[in-house]
Amino acid sequence: MRPTALRTIYLPRMSDHAVTIAAAMRAVGLDAEVLPPPDEDSLATGLALCRGSECLPCFLCAGDFLRKCRKPGFDPRRAVFFMPTGPGPCRFGQYRVLQKAILEDQGFGDVALVSPTTDDSYALFGDDPLRLRKLSWQGIVAVDLLTRVLHEHRPYEVVPGKSDEAYAAGLEDLVRAIEAGGGAHATRALAWTAQRFAAVETRGRRGKPAVAVIGELYLMLNRASNLELVRAVERAGGEVLQGSFSDWLHFVDWRRKEEALHLRRYGDLAKAVVSDAYQKRIERQFARALRPVLHRAADAPVQEAVKPLRAWWEPALGTEATLTMARILDVARHGLSGIVNVLPFSCMPGSVVACMGPRLRKERNGIPWLDVAFDGQKETNLHTRLEAFMHQAALYHRRVVQAPRQEASP
Repeated sequence: MRPTALRTIYLPRMSDHAVTIAAAMRAVGLDAEVLPPPDEDSLATGLALCRGSECLPCFLCAGDFLRKCRKPGFDPRRAVFFMPTGPGPCRFGQYRVLQKAILEDQGFGDVALVSPTTDDSYALFGDDPLRLRKLSWQGIVAVDLLTRVLHEHRPYEVVPGKSDEAYAAGLEDLVRAIEAGGGAHATRALAWTAQRFAAVETRGRRGKPAVAVIGELYLMLNRASNLELVRAVERAGGEVLQGSFSDWLHFVDWRRKEEALHLRRYGDLAKAVVSDAYQKRIERQFARALRPVLHRAADAPVQEAVKPLRAWWEPALGTEATLTMARILDVARHGLSGIVNVLPFSCMPGSVVACMGPRLRKERNGIPWLDVAFDGQKETNLHTRLEAFMHQAALYHRRVVQAPRQEASP
C-alpha cells in the first residue's frame, strides 16, 4: 500500500520518536498523526483478539489500532496504520499479518497497513522517500540525544520537574524544526534545549550508580508498557543509560552491509555506506549542539561493539540479542554498575540474552544483573526486585567503579 495525501497515516506511540517521524511525514506532504500512548484499554482489546502466544508489543499495537478505529467519525477508507516489520525468527515479522486479519475480522478491512522492513533498512515511501528518510533519521537521533540529556540530569536536579520541563520544551521545538525542514532548524532547536538544561540546577553529579536499561526495543522505550522502569530506577537511587532507537537502526544497517559484502551485492553495499556516512554526520552535528550538557561518552560504533562477542557468539545470527549483548560488553566505557535486560515474556532474543547472562557478567567483573520480562500483567514484585538489584548496584559502584578512581587520584 502506497500512502497518499488522501489517507492519514497513524503511528503507534512506541516512544517520543514517533512524534518526530510524524513531523517528518508532514514535512514531505503526508498527513500523519501519532496515536495516544497505549493504556489499559489497548491492552485489554489486544489480549482479547490476539491468540495469547504473541508478545506484549503486538497486543498493545493491535489494541491501539482498534481503539482508533472505534472512535466516532473514523473512516477506514482514509486511514493507514504504520507497522514496521522484519524477517527472521522474531515474531515481530508477523505482527502486521495478524493485525490486518484482526482489523478485517472487526469490520475495518478497508484500513491499510504500511510496513517498512529491515530488509531494506526501513526505506520509506511517498513522493520523496529519501527526504522523508533523512528527516526521520534527524528526528530519531535528536530524540535519542534529548533522552540521554534528560536521564543524565533528572536524578541530580535540585528542583523536581525542571529536567522534564526542559525536555518537553525541547521536544516541541524539535517537532517544529523537523516540520520546517530539519537540518539547521533542528540544530538550533537542540542548542536552545542545551541552554534550558544548562539552567537546571543539579547536585552530586555522577555520584549515583549508573544502570543500563537495554533489551527489546519497544519495551525498552515505551514507558507505559515497562511500568516507567527508568523512573523506578531513579527513585531507587540510580541513573539510567538507556539503549537508543538509532543504535538499533545502526545495527540493521551494519547487518545489511555485512550481508551485501558476503553475497557480493556491491550496489547494496555502496548504498549502505553512503547512508551510514550521512547518518553519522547528523549524529556529530546534533551532538555538538548538546555537548555542553552531555556528560557521558558516546557508544562505540556497532562494528566495534560486536567484536568482543565473536569468541563465543556469531553476530551474523542477528536479532536484538546480538546488539544487546554487544552493549552489555561495552559497559566499561560508561562506568556502569548494573544491567537491566528488558524483554517481552517468551521473547526469543531476550531469552537468549538472559541465558548468556552468567557469561556476560563474568566478562564484566560480576556486574549486577536483572532480567525483567513483561506480559501486560502488573508486576507486583518489580519494585521489590529492583530495590534488591539497586542495593547490589550501589555496592558494585563503590567497589568497582569509584574505588579505582579514588586510587588514581593524586
